[in-house]
Parts: sequence; structure tokens; C-alpha cells
Amino acid sequence: MTKQISFAKPKFRKFLLLGVLSILFAGCQTMALYNFEGLKAPQVIIPPDVKTIGFVDRNLSFDSDTLSDYYKLNLITYKDTASYDEIRALNCHLGFSENISEYFSLDSVSYIRLPEQHISGERKYDPVLWEQIDSICNETGSDILVCLEDLQIFNEFETILGEESWGITDVKYFVVWRIYDPLLKKYHDTRIIADSLYTEVSAYSYDRLMKEKMPSRQKINADVSYEIGRNYADLISPQWVSFTRKYFISGHQDFSLASYYLNNNSIDQAMEVWKKHVESDDKKLAGRASYNLALAYELKEEFQEASHWARRAIKKYQELEKEPKEFKFVKEYYKELISRTQNDYLLDKFFGKEKTE
Repeated sequence: MTKQISFAKPKFRKFLLLGVLSILFAGCQTMALYNFEGLKAPQVIIPPDVKTIGFVDRNLSFDSDTLSDYYKLNLITYKDTASYDEIRALNCHLGFSENISEYFSLDSVSYIRLPEQHISGERKYDPVLWEQIDSICNETGSDILVCLEDLQIFNEFETILGEESWGITDVKYFVVWRIYDPLLKKYHDTRIIADSLYTEVSAYSYDRLMKEKMPSRQKINADVSYEIGRNYADLISPQWVSFTRKYFISGHQDFSLASYYLNNNSIDQAMEVWKKHVESDDKKLAGRASYNLALAYELKEEFQEASHWARRAIKKYQELEKEPKEFKFVKEYYKELISRTQNDYLLDKFFGKEKTE
């Protein structure tokens, strides 16, 4: 595949994996930052026994699809006689299969395009009959089928002339997905996604801008379809993301030593230091130590213990005559732990692990 257009995607998240420790130089250096990586559960959970996935282009067409044959250049409408349906399906499959998580351990994702089916009247997506799903799975050797029910892409071009000419490509699309599981006779996911992408290019010559820099309709359809497939692969795949946590480095001189241990990947030694102070008569110090222990257990992915210590920290702060400003932050962290505990539960479902507690 040729080099892809670099589309801007303001709604798509991006994460920077740092994995380093840094000090927060603010005020009297009460806290420091710790950055680490964690596995984020997919939004759509595929059964852990699934070993093979098939990709199906439903190849539906509707009366209203003629809209995708047109595009605009500086608000003037033009008709494009070329058909990009197959290009869209193939590149959507490519984006999906090349970016499916390594945790699926798939050698490949089979591809099948059904005969074109035109539907008149209302735009609707009745599911494929289970008899046909069984037949496709037998033909492709697939446990489940990820079905591209529909994909439509529309675009507008705009040019801005000046000493340097600019070209803007604005793309709007909607896509319909459904995942069929013939064994369970279940749809693991059914969703419609509508979004937009854009790109900007420039050239000192308007002629060069139009002939060399502005993407062709074929390239737009190919690259946007690849991006759509890649993003759906992300929805069903675990993703490594980065987290940033604050922790206390002041309150007692021992906390500096604990910070040194943490910075050198000696979490257990840091925990031993903090445990010395969780029953301190100084309630704020006890709260800080308990909070730091909660962070340590989170880093060890022992989320129940982490939540236990976060609750103990909250209790210590509540025993103070006046709540310090940092207490609000501690309570917010407890909410984040709840979210990570739920994420851990979903990861267990994805990997097929059973909780023994």
C-alpha cells in the first residue's frame, strides 16, 4: 500500500508512553509524578476461546448511495464516475487485520466479499441469516465474523490562494459494524460510527497544489477506509496506555528514601517505608502514607488492596479537624482506582481468567 495521507483526527485519542519518574516542582514539593504503562481493556470483549476471525464485506447498496459519487471543490459539486466500493472494503480489511492486537495470536484475518445486494426504500441493516453465517465460517475456517455492514465516505475540497496556496480536504464518513458469533448465535457488537477527518497541504504554485499535493479521490477512499478498519481493531483489542499519578514525597524524611526506591523500581522497599507511618498519630501523615501504599498496590496491579488503602487514606483525612486541599485529590484518586478495577475485570474476561477471591 502506498504512503497514507496524514489525516488530523481531533476525536481520536493518542497516548505517549513515558514510563519515567519526575518531580513536580511546585510550592514546597509536596508531591511527585510517577508515569507508568497499563493495559486498557477493549470496549468490545471477544470470547477468549476465539482463535480465528473472518472479515466480511456485506456489500450492500442503497438508493441514497449515489451521494457518495459526488464531491465538492470550493462549494461547486462534481460527479465522480469511478466506483470505490471495493477499494474501501479491501483497505478497511487491511487496516483491521494489520492492527488487530497481538493478544489474539492470529496468523491472518480471512476476507470475503458477498455478492452485491441492492436494497430499495428505507436504509436498514437486517442481520445476515445465521445459516449464511455458518456457511461463511465453514468456508473461511472462522470462529466469528467481523462484518462491514456498510461504509460511506464523502469529501469536500477547498483551496485558499495567496503567496502560498493551501488545500484543505474535509472527509465525512459513517460505517456500520456487526460481529457475528455462530456458536452462541450472538452479536458481540453492533454499532454505527460517524466521524470526520481532514488534512491540509500547501504549495507555492496552485498548479502544483492541485496536481501533486491534493489527494485524489481514490487515495482518500483507500486511506480513510484503512483508518476506519484500524480504529475498529482498536475497539476489540487491549491497548497499552500511559498513566500519570501523583504521590507524596513530603511529610516525613522517610518519604524521600521511599521516593528513591520507587524511582529505582524497588516498589516493595518503598512500601515498607510507607507502612511505618500508616498508624501515625499525625493523621495527615498517616493519610499520605496510606495513599502512597494505594499507588504502590496499583503499580503491582493488586487493585483490591489499592482500593483498601485508598479508603484508609480517606478515613484518615476525615479524622482531621480541617480538611486540607490535598484531600480532594485523594478522593479523586479513589474514583480512578474504581475505574481501573473495572478495567481489570474486563481484561480478565478478555483473557478468560477466573477470579479466585
